[in-house]
Amino acid sequence: MQFNAKEMSELNIALEKAFAAMQENLKKVQDTADNALEEVRKEGTLHGKTNDALAELGKKGEVLAGDFKGLRDRLVEAEQKLAARGPQGDPEKVKSVVEIITESVEYKAAQKQGRMDPVEVKSFHSKAAILNATGQNQPLVPSQRLEGVISPAEQRLFIRDLIPQAVTTSNLIEFARETAFTNSAAPQGSGSSPAETEGQPKAESALSFDLANSPVITLAHWVPASRQVLSDASMLQGHISGRLLYGLKLVEEQNLLTANGTAGQLTGLNSSAAAYNRGSTGDTILDTLLKAMLQVSLSNYEASAYVLHPTDWFSAMLLKDTQGRYLFSDPQSMVQPRVWSKPVVASQTQTQGKFLCGAFNLGAQIWDREDATVRISENVNDHFIRNMVAILAEERLALTIYRASAFVYGNTAG
Repeated sequence: MQFNAKEMSELNIALEKAFAAMQENLKKVQDTADNALEEVRKEGTLHGKTNDALAELGKKGEVLAGDFKGLRDRLVEAEQKLAARGPQGDPEKVKSVVEIITESVEYKAAQKQGRMDPVEVKSFHSKAAILNATGQNQPLVPSQRLEGVISPAEQRLFIRDLIPQAVTTSNLIEFARETAFTNSAAPQGSGSSPAETEGQPKAESALSFDLANSPVITLAHWVPASRQVLSDASMLQGHISGRLLYGLKLVEEQNLLTANGTAGQLTGLNSSAAAYNRGSTGDTILDTLLKAMLQVSLSNYEASAYVLHPTDWFSAMLLKDTQGRYLFSDPQSMVQPRVWSKPVVASQTQTQGKFLCGAFNLGAQIWDREDATVRISENVNDHFIRNMVAILAEERLALTIYRASAFVYGNTAG
């Protein structure tokens, strides 16, 4: 094998690094041995952890010494082959790194003492300084590539957890709903004597019903990808699947809360809720939320939660009394988000400046027709002949709102 100047330089650099690693390990051996002597002096025994550390450093030292010897032998071989070609340039022999190190006093002392002091090698090849490069594709230092893909932050999703859920096998949910009740219940008759009460006609009440329905809708999206990249980048398929599923959950939350029933969407809670009856003006957000709870209560329901935009909720938490104290809690001991004894869901899905108060446990229900799934297919356009696939995520669900008056929707302040 022939060696050129570049290969000689690379061998010298590798040998320097191996020598430095060997020096560092020897220093750790000496430091650990000193600690072991101190343990024995103070406690009369050697800890198992210290003993294991000495054994590990000893094994590492053997490996490093073997690496150094192998590089030294290669460099000696290279120098011998270069010498066999005859003198080139300056006839004065220049010592190699191997010769400088192995002939040094420090190296010879290390063979006896087990510890090596630094050896000054100086410039042995050329006057040009060897500096590390920066950025990507460095010639001397390989970059460290982390596994996976760093994803952007994902919005926290809450709305589904507020609503009862069930499973359906149909594409349409129908339910009979009472629309009116005329309650004419009264005492029989109009007098006080038996003749005026017994045998008299009793009051007649009335009930009205209609058949309401909520269709099952499909939420889906897909991305194209080549079969090669999915095969070569093994983590990519899992990353794509995760992002597609998150996209479904995000649009599902938007449908559950803010959709208006057009263009194949659900009819969301905001759209179905009763309008907030503010009455007076100049209310604070706390006034508004309490009055909304009253409005739900007057409809004979018990509100179970509020849904606010985080900006509005934090504005409420910033409210202080006349002495500058926060109304909600001590900032050092923040409690779970609650107002007027009800949980607060701070969701970015809610429109800023709006609120929803409702009996979520009684007023609505989610029906899952098909859980979210991810599928891969080549049967899209000319994907098959181009080695492309479509990665599709899809789910089907419906939302039934049984009691619209169980929800109140409006502006946070006014």
